[in-house]
Amino acid sequence: MNEVIKNMIDRYSVRKFKDEQIKESELNQIIKAGLYAPNAGSRQSAIIAVCQDTEINRALGKQNASAFKGRVSTNTAYISKEQPSIADDPTIGDGFYGAATVITLFAPRNFLYSEMDCCLVAENMMLAACSLGIGSCFIGRTVETFSCDLGQEVLRKWDIPSDCRAFLHVILGYPASSDPAHRKPRKEGRVRQI
Repeated sequence: MNEVIKNMIDRYSVRKFKDEQIKESELNQIIKAGLYAPNAGSRQSAIIAVCQDTEINRALGKQNASAFKGRVSTNTAYISKEQPSIADDPTIGDGFYGAATVITLFAPRNFLYSEMDCCLVAENMMLAACSLGIGSCFIGRTVETFSCDLGQEVLRKWDIPSDCRAFLHVILGYPASSDPAHRKPRKEGRVRQI
């Protein structure tokens, strides 16, 4: 099988990480992959903010988790039984799951394709991470993450332009487990060939 396609098939979301920072050389490759993602009109307007400061990541992760205010999953509708999300388990107090690196993607508020551009950057970075043996997960609730005083202070410190907003987070770290059971089989009947 083609290595790129195999990597796409092998990638899965990780919510349990080792307490270890990823290597700078790996991070640089992941960022480069994000920079080369497709984007509308080749505007390249997404801003990639990388935070490896544990204190900031834990504080913003707590703010991110507080957006749920309790369990939203049910016994039949849940995110993951193997690696529960904060929607599955309200006792998880860190919306970033203790990941060593948190990347937030920002883009212009008033550009039609900002959110889609950020999603494409995220996908490229998550695929690059997988190819390097690094776990990743796509995290939402960005507005809530930065709605506190700390969040506003971080935006100023990171020099994020006021006409931009955060669209998503990508968390990165070495997986605590390499259990292939996390790679769920694909559901049948999802393709319509006309």
